[in-house]
Amino acid sequence: MKGAFIYVDAGKGHYVPAKALYDIFIEKGHEATLENMFLMIGSEKWNKKVKNSWRHQLHYPKAERIENTILDGSPSFYLIRFLAKIAKKNQRIFKEWYEKERPDFIFCTNYLAAPVMTTMLRKNNIKVPLFVVGTDVFDNQKVGVSNLIDIQYMPSELGVKNYIKHGFDPSVVKYSPFPLKAGMEKYSNYSKTQAREELKMEVDIPTLLLNLGGEGIGNTKFLKALVKKKKNWQVIVLGKMSCDTQRKFDKFRKNNPDFLLITPGFVNNIGLYIKACDVQLGKTGGNAFLESLYLKRPFFISELLYSSKSYLEFMKEYKVGWGANGISEQIRIIDEYVNDETKKIEMEKVMDSLPLSFDTNSFVDMIIEDYRSVDTEDKLLARRERIKESVEKNRHSKNR
Repeated sequence: MKGAFIYVDAGKGHYVPAKALYDIFIEKGHEATLENMFLMIGSEKWNKKVKNSWRHQLHYPKAERIENTILDGSPSFYLIRFLAKIAKKNQRIFKEWYEKERPDFIFCTNYLAAPVMTTMLRKNNIKVPLFVVGTDVFDNQKVGVSNLIDIQYMPSELGVKNYIKHGFDPSVVKYSPFPLKAGMEKYSNYSKTQAREELKMEVDIPTLLLNLGGEGIGNTKFLKALVKKKKNWQVIVLGKMSCDTQRKFDKFRKNNPDFLLITPGFVNNIGLYIKACDVQLGKTGGNAFLESLYLKRPFFISELLYSSKSYLEFMKEYKVGWGANGISEQIRIIDEYVNDETKKIEMEKVMDSLPLSFDTNSFVDMIIEDYRSVDTEDKLLARRERIKESVEKNRHSKNR
């Protein structure tokens, strides 16, 4: 069996799950290919546009909230699908890729698979299953809703509910485990003290993990506020910093030589750093948020992006983190938590009973089983016809 695992270059949140599933799929003795979706169809222009747009939104969160509020909806879906329909060159390049690789199924970790990959497959009359996972975990943009996807996996019950509400037929959406980064599980039993000692950090003071994400974009405003409020905390900053971000942190370090600032950059043992902290702080993303919950550390959303809404919804229901834009409010909330051992113990207990599953290996088994249920063209077409009939039936019942 051969699987094609497809991501979009818009932050590591789409690449990391694709790579994790790709690795396990190969470990199980199958063939696989790992592809950037827009490069796979020969569109360097769209690849660059999507990447630059994502980086711009990280630099300017207020603009992100406005832009994605406008773009999230069916008009964007139809516009992108229209562009994919008239992109004859890209359709040809995609078909050449398919003829070369011949995957048994295509699995994508980005919602743009809905308007783009469904169109590429239909225009080339390629009948292979298309599976997609919602890497924003609790919701995804409505532009990603398409009942032409064979299975839309969602790694949370809330995500399943939200996607059905957005227009997916219930038979398309399936609850799945979250695909953890390889090696994360080996840190699950580390204590906070053990992790700090292994990393040669101070053991007995409040510790924050500031996650800059895959793009390394951030600033030192939070650190300056800690200095001003005379907080004796140590702060770990993870991520390979952008040039502009690096300059800001170099200047802060020079001006505050006694501040306990740990900047290892990009690391392969991020789980150890998560275990060493009391709270992880950053712009929310599926990987960072779920890794925190898996390792029983609360997450504080430092920038309330458009995509943060569903994370906040989950946080409020299960009390596993916080979200606030104001730095003074952030520090106040974190200060109350890190200085109250009872709250920390209660937090870990809550995280033991969350309705989430973390298991890349069983996710791959699920994908294989689902593929085998539609492993012939007749079965695939019959499934799609049943879904089409179900969608039409629901549409007519709503119009009555």
